[in-house]
Amino acid sequence: MLVFIVTGAIICSFLVEYLVQLFADNYEIEWVSASETPDNMDSAQEIITAMRKTHRESERQMNKAFKVASGAHC
Repeated sequence: MLVFIVTGAIICSFLVEYLVQLFADNYEIEWVSASETPDNMDSAQEIITAMRKTHRESERQMNKAFKVASGAHC
């Protein structure tokens, strides 16, 4: 039984490898340098900045809740 399981695993491995190769051949990903798309980079920077602000606000709210729960009122 173990021989059949190992054989099946090897065959599945070859099948997955073949499918990944087909996908890679048909759908190539090309990276574009930052100098070619400055608008996209500005948008990405704006998103990162907004995410950081949201994260900081979230941490402040959590800190307030922990202070109230622990009894350390300010």
